[in-house]
Amino acid sequence: MKYYYHPGSPNCRKVSAVIEMLGVDATYEFVDLPKGKQAQPGFLAINPNGMVPALVDGETTVLESNCIIIYLAEKAGSELWSEEMRLEILQWMFWEQSHFMYATGMVFFQKLLKPLLGQEPDEARVTEAVAKFRRHAQALDDHLKGREWLVGDAMTLADLAVAANLTYAEATDLPMDEFPNVQRWYAAIEELPAWQTTHPALAG
Repeated sequence: MKYYYHPGSPNCRKVSAVIEMLGVDATYEFVDLPKGKQAQPGFLAINPNGMVPALVDGETTVLESNCIIIYLAEKAGSELWSEEMRLEILQWMFWEQSHFMYATGMVFFQKLLKPLLGQEPDEARVTEAVAKFRRHAQALDDHLKGREWLVGDAMTLADLAVAANLTYAEATDLPMDEFPNVQRWYAAIEELPAWQTTHPALAG
């Protein structure tokens, strides 16, 4: 099994964490994004979208981070992908990709990546994204009131998928202090050895 990734990507972090948690025997293939390796023919043959992560397991190629972690957990028979709670898990995973990722990702791009590329951040886009973050983080905070995890009584893929978006929360000054339930929940995830070993350097 080959796993194509970049350690700075929040979407890759969730996959890397699941691989570590499940003890998956995977060969890590680094894709150097700043050097444009994702646009080279060899990688485009694996993922025509030119994006990481990607997973190749024999004759099976799996793209998109949430699809990859479902594939891995299902293959391993892990309770991270609970048969009884699949609908709720999927709901949060779709929410993460449709809403939360845009807000956190835009702030990450504007405040961290653009300066690394010698570009000025667009403060209007930052303001817009932070407003979206507050809106969605409030919904997340309300849901987590009185709950340890997003779905059921144990951690699932939903938690890891959503949590990956907070990888750069501190480095980008997202207003996490406004959402105590989110802080408590994320602090528990940060205690996971697999989360600690996948901590990217850019996140501080």
